[in-house]
Amino acid sequence: MRNDVKTREFNILVIEDDDRTYNTIKQALISPEYKLHRVTSGEEALRLAKEGYFVAIITEVQIGDMNGIELVRRLRKLDQRINIIGLTVYAFVNLAVEAMKEGVYSYLLKPLNTEELNLVVRRSIENTFLLIQAGQRKYYQDIATMDGLTGVYNHRHFHEMLDWNISHLNRSPQAFSLFIIDIDDFKKYNDTKGHVEGDKILHNFAQLLVASTRDNDTVFRYGGEEFAVILSQTDQWAAQKVAERLLVIVRSRMPVTMSMGLASFPMNAQVKSDLVTRADKALYRAKASGKNRLCTYDAGLDK
Repeated sequence: MRNDVKTREFNILVIEDDDRTYNTIKQALISPEYKLHRVTSGEEALRLAKEGYFVAIITEVQIGDMNGIELVRRLRKLDQRINIIGLTVYAFVNLAVEAMKEGVYSYLLKPLNTEELNLVVRRSIENTFLLIQAGQRKYYQDIATMDGLTGVYNHRHFHEMLDWNISHLNRSPQAFSLFIIDIDDFKKYNDTKGHVEGDKILHNFAQLLVASTRDNDTVFRYGGEEFAVILSQTDQWAAQKVAERLLVIVRSRMPVTMSMGLASFPMNAQVKSDLVTRADKALYRAKASGKNRLCTYDAGLDK
């Protein structure tokens, strides 16, 4: 069920109809961190940008099927956080400057310098997360804690936050609860629809969890198609009501369902390892019981 935790992967959209230029970009950005998606027209770019999340977009400032400035305006309207990197030749530098006035992060002259391209892409990604940090909730605090594909906290920060919650509540006794969540039959969906659609599901699923929980709850990508949610100041009974609502929301808005395991502190466990293990056991029961449901930890799962 669980895949190994991977290196952060950043989706980058490249709008380029010239194979030679695209191959230069591809060679410059060979890294497990970067996943490139290529289109050759503005309309294709807008469609993909509506359907998925890209931390950066690399585009010619002159697009065959539409005005480059208009494309920038429409992309920025979809998401102000996306950093757009323009490509141009010296003769059209004035157009690139106009594009920067519309919100382009930077532009590069062709023929491309691969070191410069790598540096600008890296800085644009950092800038994206600074924008997110400034404009979104508290969980966007540090790029090192983020999962690049889904836009939620990563596995490493999950353990940091559990440690903090347990330490804090041991000093000021209150309850909190943990969901471990698995997208049902994700491998089948990924194999059938393709990896681009699979990535889109992971991103949209994570963001739906964020939108459907409170500001003081925290969503994490736990690994592969598994996610975790820490619900602060929430005991087991309140968490069960939250889970019922989330199950309905996912069924109605996503082409996939989810299974959920629930364990609560301190009712089900008093240390982190037990809490995670027991939420995981509850998830396995949910999967074994037919999926698309919540199971709550009880002592019978230890037998």
